Amino acid sequence: MNLNLNQTIYWIGGSACSGKSTIAARYAEKHGLDLYVCDAHSEVHMKQISPQNHPAMLKSTLMDFNEAFCLTDPQEQLRHYIQFFKEDFLFVIQDLADKPADRPVVVEGNQLLPCLVDPYLKSHSHHRALWLVPAEPFQRKFYSQRPWIHDVLRQTDDPLIAFDNWMNRDASFAKYVHREAVELNRYVIEVDGSISLHENFETVERILT
Repeated sequence: MNLNLNQTIYWIGGSACSGKSTIAARYAEKHGLDLYVCDAHSEVHMKQISPQNHPAMLKSTLMDFNEAFCLTDPQEQLRHYIQFFKEDFLFVIQDLADKPADRPVVVEGNQLLPCLVDPYLKSHSHHRALWLVPAEPFQRKFYSQRPWIHDVLRQTDDPLIAFDNWMNRDASFAKYVHREAVELNRYVIEVDGSISLHENFETVERILT
């Protein structure tokens, strides 16, 4: 799927608990841009999947939280997680292709793997991108403070094991994104709590603007 060459897109990818959602929303609001949050469209995308083209997305619909986080090895979770994002990214591109080309948009989500976004950066002069990833101690600390996390964990046989597996998967994903962005010579920011969200926002703004 091709995007309009005149379309301006600011890609903000990375891993959960890095502040990317907050920063993307703030950047879009400050600069008067449209905001496309990948996860907000996932429910619609899931209604369009097929077993042949979207096996990872289909698998996600068949697993409960216990199977996902207690009964599945973190590295297998990671492989499934990455494949899910690769499949969903194609839906994201379709959505963006349907948007008016004269409306610049900030796109945010874990789906924006560096290897998937990089071809558009090379072929579209109006595109900018960066990735935000959390350091593992920062991720574990702040993930555990999110109330909805515990609602999920209570649905597993062993919440402690489920949480540890979940965090191991996400830490591995953050490293995967970081490594891929570096290999492609793209901007990546590691968030470890040593500087404020506002300072990270200012860094993002300098890179994208």
